Amino acid sequence: MDEHAFSTRKTKPVLLKLRSSKWLIGFTVFVAAFNDGFGYGAVVPVLPFSLVERSGVREKDVQFWLSTLLVAFGLSLTVAAPITAWAGDKLGNRRMPMILGSLLALVGTAVFCVAEAPWLLVVARLCQGASNGAVYSAGLPLIADTVRPDEVGSWMGFVFSGMTGGFLLSPFLAGIVYAKAGYFPVFILVFAALAFDLFLRIIIIEKKTMARSISNGGQRERYKARPNESSHRSSGSSTVNGTDPDETPKATITVNSGSKLNPAYWFRNAFPRMATLLSSPRLSAAVYGCFTYGTVICSFDAILPLFVNRTFGWDSQGVGLIFLALTVPALAGAAYGAVSDRYGPRRVSLSGFVMASVSLALLAFVRDDSNVAKAGLTVLLLTLGTGMNLILTPLAADMLYEANIIEEHNPDVFGDAGTYALVYSFLCAAFGLATSVGPAWSGFMYEDISWAAAMVSLVAFCLLGGVGVFFYTGGAEAGKRVRLDEHV
Repeated sequence: MDEHAFSTRKTKPVLLKLRSSKWLIGFTVFVAAFNDGFGYGAVVPVLPFSLVERSGVREKDVQFWLSTLLVAFGLSLTVAAPITAWAGDKLGNRRMPMILGSLLALVGTAVFCVAEAPWLLVVARLCQGASNGAVYSAGLPLIADTVRPDEVGSWMGFVFSGMTGGFLLSPFLAGIVYAKAGYFPVFILVFAALAFDLFLRIIIIEKKTMARSISNGGQRERYKARPNESSHRSSGSSTVNGTDPDETPKATITVNSGSKLNPAYWFRNAFPRMATLLSSPRLSAAVYGCFTYGTVICSFDAILPLFVNRTFGWDSQGVGLIFLALTVPALAGAAYGAVSDRYGPRRVSLSGFVMASVSLALLAFVRDDSNVAKAGLTVLLLTLGTGMNLILTPLAADMLYEANIIEEHNPDVFGDAGTYALVYSFLCAAFGLATSVGPAWSGFMYEDISWAAAMVSLVAFCLLGGVGVFFYTGGAEAGKRVRLDEHV
């Protein structure tokens, strides 16, 4: 049923309070994020073997097709994210794009299940990538619309623990199922998870729809920055030196300036909302930090199965088990968010970059088939997973904090649509690009040079991501917001 129909109904929808509660909405987005990762990662330990056994791919071409499938997923995700964000704003609700995304995921998974030709597997990955655009560019804004500002970090951590958990738990489960029961039972797991996900997306009711159901012309809450976080900004710059390291860097965005012959001027006037957001160094630093996260995680999806197979002789079951080391830290996602709310996104995410960089550097020394190497790989993957989660959750929350400030300073640019959907479409696009760049780059480094070279190159990615976070990401006061009531 169309959500807009609720506004004209004389009776309230069944179980309105439950279906519009932050707990059910948050759990729904958590499940959506889990399925995003689960559907993507379930085939990771299976593909190196099924490409040879089912698709007839030669052993030497397996890495090429693994990277191609990951790149297809990432490019589709990158393209679909802004389209989903636009559709959500145009329709006036986040729920419908999420439902359509779930249906597309079912189609893509069905194609993946029955297809044997490698090009059909690419088509399936394109469908899955497009469906995942709804999770971030519609699901995350739905969370931001629903919870209090001081809860954003915790809820983002909860949602991303679902994504990371599904992303990394699925290779563990799928690897064991493939080894014990074969190819098709793997997809029974995926279809069951997708069916439950679709059910949740259908039954939820957005907060603004609930408000229309209860009264016509009521009031709703909007979250904005505190006055001391919304001071005037100097044009096109962010002041860092000479300020308290816990202060949020300030920046002013000017949309209509410059020569008409300047491409930047054309872009600002053709896409003012996007240009206004991208002109923020703080937001750009968060997006790049999330891109770094995705690059590292997706790199391991591409090369870790082959590395442990060639180095230790492990089959799909062993591949699935080693991914469990990366999975366990994701279970504490809400805790990472709570720590970020307390100490600020900058400190927490920087500690994550440091932990991830050290872990990656030490992973370069895992080379031979020995018990020490196997134990070292497990421990280092565990610390790497912890570092990655410390990066993602605070930066996703900081994007929201900066979006609130930008919207307050530029009300005429964003209007009623707000900033949330567009901001998180940037996050989704960052993940999509990372899904393309990570496997292609790390696959090249691993196959043409060495495992150690691949690890060192990922250290460089982490260090670059940390630079922007150090200079621009918000400090301990970043997440403190007040609620202002506004008439609709």
